[in-house]
Amino acid sequence: MIGTADHKVVIERCNQFVGRTMNWIYDHLRYIPHHAPLVLCDELENRDEFPLVEARSLKVNHFSRRLWRHLMGERVYPFDAAWLRRRRPALLHSHFGYVALNDFELRNFLEVPWLVSFDGADVYQQRRLEVWHEKYFHLFEQVDLTLALGPQMATQLEFLGCPKEKIVVHPLGVDLEALPSRERVLHGTASLKILFAGTFREKKGIEYLIRGAAKARKRGVRLHVTLVGDAAEKPGDFETKESVFEEINKLGLIDSVTHLSFVRFDVLVRTALESHVFVAPSVTGADGDAEGTPFVVQQMMATGMPIITTSHSDIPYIFGQHKHQLVPERDSEAIATRLQQYADEPERLVVDGMALRERIRTSFDVRACAARLSEIYDALKEKRIHPINSHGKNNMASYAIPPQCYGGGCDDFLSGQASIQNTKLRWHETPLSRIIDFVECGSDDNLHKRPGVSLMVLP
Repeated sequence: MIGTADHKVVIERCNQFVGRTMNWIYDHLRYIPHHAPLVLCDELENRDEFPLVEARSLKVNHFSRRLWRHLMGERVYPFDAAWLRRRRPALLHSHFGYVALNDFELRNFLEVPWLVSFDGADVYQQRRLEVWHEKYFHLFEQVDLTLALGPQMATQLEFLGCPKEKIVVHPLGVDLEALPSRERVLHGTASLKILFAGTFREKKGIEYLIRGAAKARKRGVRLHVTLVGDAAEKPGDFETKESVFEEINKLGLIDSVTHLSFVRFDVLVRTALESHVFVAPSVTGADGDAEGTPFVVQQMMATGMPIITTSHSDIPYIFGQHKHQLVPERDSEAIATRLQQYADEPERLVVDGMALRERIRTSFDVRACAARLSEIYDALKEKRIHPINSHGKNNMASYAIPPQCYGGGCDDFLSGQASIQNTKLRWHETPLSRIIDFVECGSDDNLHKRPGVSLMVLP
């Protein structure tokens, strides 16, 4: 219990802040307008690179913390409780489903609205395990809202048992102002420089890039591949890394591949600007693990680099009108063909790269995406301000965040005329979202709900 909330303060819960493959969360949080995000994480990392968002570590491995958990379970640690009372947050935002499953006690302590963002494996891999359906059932009962990275993920959340009216599509945005861009020009007989960056994990499909590069080289394409990344701690990562380098040796590509482990983000950007094409051959793993929307793909698009990637998960959503450029999963032949096209027609590097940068600029700019998240936060807070209590049916109202919120169809509804009995609506329209303001409503008995839209009734 924290008393009267400061309506600007939002607790942002995550496991790592900021992990090498999680720099997207930093950009997203630091641009949220009208709110003060406070990160509460298990581990603080790389703060010298990412210093501008206030963050507090739970220091989960300290002896006193482990003893507390042994005795008290997930109840809020006293020092954290005192800090939270001083900050008086108005919302709790858990990042990743597996983090949220440990946040029930925190939510009970705060007594504020709760939203959870999903990322990829926490949806796709877990959908195959019945035990996760049960865990998520309890989460979806308690949470006020879930955020999916794209319409495909939204569908999978519904499959896992999340009520449709609690699902909002909210993509990640890229800081174009902070990312340099340049046209990728292939001169004369120079080698085509290919870049991959990511964790060595099955779902990244690195071996299909290696096989595609080998096939392209057999066709006479001069090329060089740079692999940036390494195995992490997830089971199977080390085996994936071993198999990738076995493939490189088997196909005789040792002299055509450079490997760098995880590097600072500025080093990755410099490497990207020196490369011609980025390849992200994402696949669905044998265990069901899959991408959400690989953020590094969006970042590379923002630098003006052409991308070879797959029709996987919500990547088509990111590519939009350019999704015809995508290749099938596990298709090294299609990757080889695209590499050869860029070698034979180098002018396509510039055309495709600049078109993808424009896609990011118009649809996934971090400031616009962060502004939309601010609108979502405001709508959640309104939910608690306007309870449904006149009919004794519920002491908590639903809220209105339709739009492109949930997959397809919402834009068609919102572009039409609202015809809800005894209800007047005012529409706010922004490039990435539309939030409904309710001016006046009749009783909820007279309110005809529209598919995919949850409506808040004012008493």
